[in-house]
Amino acid sequence: MKKKKFDIQVATERCTGCLMCQLACSDRHTRVFNPSLARLMVEVSGLDCSIRFAEECDKCGICVDYCFYGALHKEPMEALE
Repeated sequence: MKKKKFDIQVATERCTGCLMCQLACSDRHTRVFNPSLARLMVEVSGLDCSIRFAEECDKCGICVDYCFYGALHKEPMEALE
């Protein structure tokens, strides 16, 4: 069975720091809603946010599916077996 992976693009100017992406990621990988267990990190500094991905990120795209502000966008990569 092939798993589709995505190249995830970030538009930090659209990030509100809501952490929904981190919650979705942590739930998918650990079955626990805990942002510190996610494979991406949202850092909030005043009104500015930054998003970075850990090396363990498997580019599944669930973070994009739960980003309600359009700060994350996925571009399809070739499917991997």
